[in-house]
Amino acid sequence: MKIYEKTDTSELIVACRERDDAAFAELVRRYTPMMRKVASGFSEGVASEDELFAEACVALHSAAMRYDTEQSGVTFGLYARVCVHNRLVDLCRSTSAVANVLELDGDQVEDDSAIETRIIRREAVQTLMTGARELLSEYEYQVLLLHIQGYKTAMIAKMLSRTAKSVDNAKSRIFRRLRDEYSGLYHI
Repeated sequence: MKIYEKTDTSELIVACRERDDAAFAELVRRYTPMMRKVASGFSEGVASEDELFAEACVALHSAAMRYDTEQSGVTFGLYARVCVHNRLVDLCRSTSAVANVLELDGDQVEDDSAIETRIIRREAVQTLMTGARELLSEYEYQVLLLHIQGYKTAMIAKMLSRTAKSVDNAKSRIFRRLRDEYSGLYHI
């Protein structure tokens, strides 16, 4: 395993693109303070500190894969910071979208049974999403969140830098796993 402590950032990026885990580990080490600072600006109600940091690491990896090392207008640090911030904003949006899926509206409630039904449905969705976080891979969970937000397969593929076929396969696995796990809880 190669030690990258004194290696230039652009060399680390190239090594990351060649699937060198040690190079990515060094990028994470170098940019952890930035990622933690950006993550600290987000509410812990959205995700735990560890989950926010994990999402920041995913964004850092994505930044390393996409950064143009030949251009001189924007440093990798700034580019990575923007990528981390944008990913955490997306996480907040998707989390709030899921939380509001079955929000109660007092003006629309006609009787007590309607309230009970909506509360039960909301609890079922919350249970489903909590379980999905544990049941699915990180990629599958991201696909699920984007799908819930109404994004189509092609857009999800573009956002996650995957093929449409990969996203379709992930959706099939997601719905099969959730159906197997929660078939009695909520109609999926």
